[in-house]
Amino acid sequence: MINGTVLGVAPIKTSLLVMGGVMSVFCTFVEPEVSAGLSLLPRFAFWVSHVGVGLLGILLASLILSRCWPHRQLSLFVTIGLTGMLGTLLATPGLLLVEEFFPKEIDQEWLDIFGQRGWWQALLAEYLQVLPKLLPIWYLVNLPLLFNKPVLHPLPQHTEPDAPPPDEQAQREEELRQRRERLYEKLPEVIGRDIVAISSDLHYLNVHTVLGKFLVLGSLKHYAEAFGEEGVLVHRSNWVAKRHVVKVRTSGDEAYCLMSNGLKVPVSRSRRKQVKALFGDAVRAPQERRLTLVK
Repeated sequence: MINGTVLGVAPIKTSLLVMGGVMSVFCTFVEPEVSAGLSLLPRFAFWVSHVGVGLLGILLASLILSRCWPHRQLSLFVTIGLTGMLGTLLATPGLLLVEEFFPKEIDQEWLDIFGQRGWWQALLAEYLQVLPKLLPIWYLVNLPLLFNKPVLHPLPQHTEPDAPPPDEQAQREEELRQRRERLYEKLPEVIGRDIVAISSDLHYLNVHTVLGKFLVLGSLKHYAEAFGEEGVLVHRSNWVAKRHVVKVRTSGDEAYCLMSNGLKVPVSRSRRKQVKALFGDAVRAPQERRLTLVK
């Protein structure tokens, strides 16, 4: 099944590289007017630079929006569109600079004439020319998210009951409870709510449960805070549920948590000491599985 990937193979970050390479080669051989005056190798260099700057702009926009996403409740289609438009805006100055290094055959259109009137006209003209080309590419990369289906694991021998509702204490506790509920509502019923781990990929989250995996929009820090003491960030891109950690392994440069569903979650160097202190020999998971540390 396609799940947060291009054709079910590559993660979103890799998907950007794949799409960038495909578009660079495609444009090199199609020879659009903007590069019609260049020979093969300069034309390929032009499109690698052009597409690369555009996708870097989208990547930066994704990172910016991921910081403020928890407070936004927009549809996926609109969110992807806003990311593409902001990314194109961020990339526009770089795209103009690239074109300065690769002179083109001048085929004057009204936007070209408009862009020669001043610096802001040049930026606006470039933005209007690039947006119709870059935005469809961004939607194509995000097709797996728009048509997302859960990846399922075999049904385990035991199932974990839903966590009891938190005590109704302060307003803060209620806010965190609502965050957890909003995440649960995004998950298909077929993969349940027993979350094993969450990993971030740009402004997306891969949510792993005992029954499968699903891709959602969101901020890892936002939900890690919502689950509080139930889990821990073992990497800036990875959160694990404490009760599902079976073993922690550290060997040379390799460090990861082995989870109850077989998933290996990388542990960053800066968090190794914290993870070791948290998951020592004396600690047991709620299912009475002893956590061991293999050196």
